[in-house]
Amino acid sequence: MNGRKWFILANEQVRGPYDREGLDTAVAQVTNPLIWGRGQNEWLTPEQFEKMLIDLESTVNRQRLQNEREWRIRLGDQELRPMFYSQMIDYLKNQADLSQFLIWTDGYNEWKEIYQIHKIMDDLGVSRRRHPRVPIMGSIEAEGTKGRFSARALSISEGGLGATEAPQTHIGDQYKVILKSPNLFAPLHATIEVVFAGHDGYVGMKFTGLPSESRSAIIEYVKKFTNAGTGTAGHTNTGITTGDR
Repeated sequence: MNGRKWFILANEQVRGPYDREGLDTAVAQVTNPLIWGRGQNEWLTPEQFEKMLIDLESTVNRQRLQNEREWRIRLGDQELRPMFYSQMIDYLKNQADLSQFLIWTDGYNEWKEIYQIHKIMDDLGVSRRRHPRVPIMGSIEAEGTKGRFSARALSISEGGLGATEAPQTHIGDQYKVILKSPNLFAPLHATIEVVFAGHDGYVGMKFTGLPSESRSAIIEYVKKFTNAGTGTAGHTNTGITTGDR
C-alpha cells in the first residue's frame, strides 16, 4: 500500500489525496464519507473499503498460484484447449476483438468476460486509456433510435463514460445522453457510442459529440484525481461544489 493515495467524497465535495494514515484520520472527521483510489470502479463506504483491502490481499496471494493453474477460453460455442496464464495472455494479445471471449479457471463459479478481470486487462494493456478515467456519482438518461434507458454513472473521462444498471445495449448503439451529478456544476449533455456492453449491466461509452463547456468541466474534474499521481495536488480540499440546479 506504500505510495498509494485515496480521496474522500463528503457533503458533495472531493477531498484528498491522502495516504493510508491520513485517510483514516480524514474519514473519522466527516459524516457518511465515500472513498476512492486508483483501481476502484466506484466510490466505497468505509466498510466496503476495508473489505476491498482484505480481498486485495487475498488476491495477491492467489496471483502467486495463477501461473500454475490452467485457464479456459470460450469463443461462442467453441472452447479452446486449456492454457497456462502466460500462454493465454500471449494468445489474447493477438486477438482484435476481446469482447467476444469468455474466461474460466478454478475458483470461478461462472464464465467471465475479459473486461471483468482487471489483472488480465492490465496484462493485455486494455486498461491503459488515452484519457484518465475517474469515478463519478450521478444518473444518466439516454435516448436513441433503439429507445431510451436510465443508468447509474460510475466513471468519466474526457473520452467517455462508464455506467451500470443499464438495460441490454449493444456495441455500436448511439445515444444522446444527459449526465446529472452532484460533482458537476450543471447537467452534462453529449452524444455517445456504446463500445462495451457487459452481461452484468455494465456499459462503456465513448463520446462522439461533446460541447466545449462540458469538456472543460470534465477536464477540471479529472485533474483533481490525476494530479495526485504526480504529487502536485497536495492535501487540500479539491471538491467541486454545486449550486442550485
